[in-house]
Amino acid sequence: MPLYEYQCTACGARTEIFVRRPTDDVRVPPCPSGAGEAHRMVRVVSVFARHLTLKDKIAEAEAKWGKEVDAAMGPPPDVGKYARRYEQLAKDLPPRRE
Repeated sequence: MPLYEYQCTACGARTEIFVRRPTDDVRVPPCPSGAGEAHRMVRVVSVFARHLTLKDKIAEAEAKWGKEVDAAMGPPPDVGKYARRYEQLAKDLPPRRE
């Protein structure tokens, strides 16, 4: 089911025509501005549409905003430092009762 786009050579107005089958005859539509015969519609190439997957959206967001997010979040925490601190503090705890 094709969708044909037309543009006016005089004013640049655009319109679309939906056709059920590619074999159907397509009538050139009149200019939407209705300005007369000086406004002639010609068929133009449609804009390409690209649908992104979630993975693509995340990759684009990281490419665009990654540095700013990293700067706002600061450096990653040092997990080893926390583990060593926990071991030090755990030495002073009383033994577990069973």
